[in-house]
Amino acid sequence: MNRPKGASSFLAGQQFHGWVLEVPLGSGGNGVVWKAARVGETSVAIKILKSITDETYERFKVETSILESLGTTRGIIPLLQKFIPADKSGPAPWFAMPIAQPFAEYVQGKVWKEIVDDFIKLAGVIEDLHARKIAHRDIKPANFLFYDGQLCLSDFGLVKYPSRTNITPMKRDVGAKFTMAPEMRRNASEADGLPADVYSFAKSLWIALTGEQLGFDGQYNPGSTLALTNYLPEIYTTTIDRLLVECTETEPNLRPSITSVKLRLREWLEICEDFHTRNLTEWSELTHKLFPMGAPARACWTDIDSICAVLDEISKVKGLNHMFYPTGGGNTITSVSRAKESGLIALHVGEKTAEILKPAKLAYESFGRDTSWSYFRLEAAPIQPTGLSGSVGYHGISEELTEISPGHYESYACWQYDEFKGRKLPESARPVSRYLTGAFVFFSTRSIYNQIPDTYDARHNQMTEDDFRTYIEKNV
Repeated sequence: MNRPKGASSFLAGQQFHGWVLEVPLGSGGNGVVWKAARVGETSVAIKILKSITDETYERFKVETSILESLGTTRGIIPLLQKFIPADKSGPAPWFAMPIAQPFAEYVQGKVWKEIVDDFIKLAGVIEDLHARKIAHRDIKPANFLFYDGQLCLSDFGLVKYPSRTNITPMKRDVGAKFTMAPEMRRNASEADGLPADVYSFAKSLWIALTGEQLGFDGQYNPGSTLALTNYLPEIYTTTIDRLLVECTETEPNLRPSITSVKLRLREWLEICEDFHTRNLTEWSELTHKLFPMGAPARACWTDIDSICAVLDEISKVKGLNHMFYPTGGGNTITSVSRAKESGLIALHVGEKTAEILKPAKLAYESFGRDTSWSYFRLEAAPIQPTGLSGSVGYHGISEELTEISPGHYESYACWQYDEFKGRKLPESARPVSRYLTGAFVFFSTRSIYNQIPDTYDARHNQMTEDDFRTYIEKNV
């Protein structure tokens, strides 16, 4: 195996205070950790102070002292034995702790839900420390160890608590560079370690979820390449995005407490695991995105670019919307684009399928704070049929066609038989429905309207815009 940096002053098989050093486990700035054993005893991890100065000696004494006071607190790697000489000129200080799994090994093969669940428990451990006014001040993945069935905190060398004498020199930064709070860079000796722990915890969670080796500078930005959605594209991230933004605020007093972080992580996990809650939450967030100052009872768009932009927002989140056709039935739109025909758009409902129409107006209808009843109604402007023989029509509302290439239509039979002019259809071919008139409505997938099978009868297309709103309002 690769020997950890700093382990060269000790050798495997060497006797050390009655222990036999077996394998180097790791090394920090001032200490080295070895797997060690005694006859008849379980192997332990023994941490030895190797760079002894007044400051490192005092920190080592503080670390062993706080570990003794915490005892067998769950979520803290416990102190088993220690040796602290009377002064730093004596033999090297050391203490022993159980062997645990390093974070880099723990995280391998873990799905994101497992990681979040374990970080919620870890937040609970930090919450207990903060309740005693104990700040760890060196929270980072390298200091997380998996032991006794959960992620635990280790390395309390920088810990700070009310009765502890300050040994951090003025203008000395404290913590890991990629998870360190800005105030710990500026003035660690005077900074409050509790909000600094929150900052470092948030950045550690980001590292764990993204698989990146290093963190990021500054505040989290969900609109940048740092966004979790770039790493977890199938997952609802708005709730965790907001939490990471708040936790990495530059001003410590604007960050939430670790208790709030724990509760909000649990809330995010519950939303992700419950599709019904997630879908209605995302629908509400879509409304807020479109109308940040508050949703009106009705809003309308008639410009084709604006209509495409709004429909594109509806289609962005997988499974968010359900579209009801003017001909009956429903589907989920996955994207929106301009069609080849001038003034027409294509609503994509699958990898190769699209609904083509000329939009006349898109309206948003809401009914107060409960956005689960809000919906969008898209009116199709009348257009002339293609006149192609063999095209399948539906009561003068639509015609089913094969689009050989953008804007080049042929009869639907071409798609049925995978043939055009005696040859196999080109890769660009797809089936399309071209709507000559009619209205579409879009509800959230988990709306009550979408859960009632009878609503698939295209009743909305049998009513005017105002009549359908009145019909929905009665149910609300």
